[in-house]
Amino acid sequence: MAHTWRALFGWAMWGVIAGCGWGCASSDRAAGTPVDRLWELPAAPAAATPDATVEDETVAVSVGEDGAAQASTAPAGGPSAGVPVALVNGAPISRRELIGLLVDCHGINLLEQLILLTAARQRAEELGLKVTAADVDAAHQDALRRLASPIGGTTTGNLDTASAQKLLDQFLLAKNVSTQEWQLRMRQRAYLTKIAEAEVARMEITEAMLRQEYERAYGEKVQIRHIQLPSLAAVTRARALLTEKKDFELVARQLSENELTAAQGGLLAPFTRNDPGIPPLIRETAFTLAPGEISTALQEQNSYHLVRVERRFPASDVGYENVGKASLHKRLADELVRQRQESLESELFHAAAVDIRDANLARRFRERHRPPTP
Repeated sequence: MAHTWRALFGWAMWGVIAGCGWGCASSDRAAGTPVDRLWELPAAPAAATPDATVEDETVAVSVGEDGAAQASTAPAGGPSAGVPVALVNGAPISRRELIGLLVDCHGINLLEQLILLTAARQRAEELGLKVTAADVDAAHQDALRRLASPIGGTTTGNLDTASAQKLLDQFLLAKNVSTQEWQLRMRQRAYLTKIAEAEVARMEITEAMLRQEYERAYGEKVQIRHIQLPSLAAVTRARALLTEKKDFELVARQLSENELTAAQGGLLAPFTRNDPGIPPLIRETAFTLAPGEISTALQEQNSYHLVRVERRFPASDVGYENVGKASLHKRLADELVRQRQESLESELFHAAAVDIRDANLARRFRERHRPPTP
């Protein structure tokens, strides 16, 4: 499923955002250390195990309609913490125990997403931008459109919202992503969109840039089917079926780990030679194949792909001079916004000044973000 998430949103940073987080505890640690340098700091003392007689605080974090993280605290010995969350053969499981495990298991992931959301909100405020509930809903609708047309762009016609939502629900279930996490992600997306749109609006779009967009939109196109596989062993199995004259579309439906395109027999929308919506290796390989020809295994991130060219479409005979420049300008601006959204995630994340207060989370952050040894 590595490409499925990126195909949905074109968000190269999702793996980072969904998989990391941080925290610190030592008082001699400088507040506001840039994220890129946190791993260099000395290890903080291990957090002491709380004494059972001490009343800890339970912290609840939610995200408001404006995207701000809101925290409230209540003594662990108070009414909410005093009631067990469950009884097992009469023995209670305490709220404190459950919350402690949740923080240990998922705290880094959720904290990092909240940090990105906070950093994006701060940047938006600096630019005088406001994100509304309508903006968050627009981000959700855009995600549904990408679901309806996985890889290679979004649908241009009417959106079958119910079907797209069903696909999204299945996808989130398969990825073990909660509705609350999805909503948080949509708030992030809304802020990033606002910021990117404001920056692109100030850019100068040149004639050369418009001509490049023309080539991308009106140049020669190719349409492919692909089978996305998790390992070389799976590639061997798929090739064996294809050697037995099994139909490529059928094998894609049976074996492809990309549920979204597998349902369409691996079929993707036509794309041009320089379409940024398609991974470069797949795009370049497709244009070297004849219709009906199947590629060797192509490794992209953690997945392998078998690609078959279905058909080629010649370049449009509509000349650049006859294309509406307003529509071309909008296409280019939309693409620039998409690209800036991706770079903004990394930029805001790594530039964030974070005061880490939890020793265990700090240790886990250093382990996760320490650069590889040369």
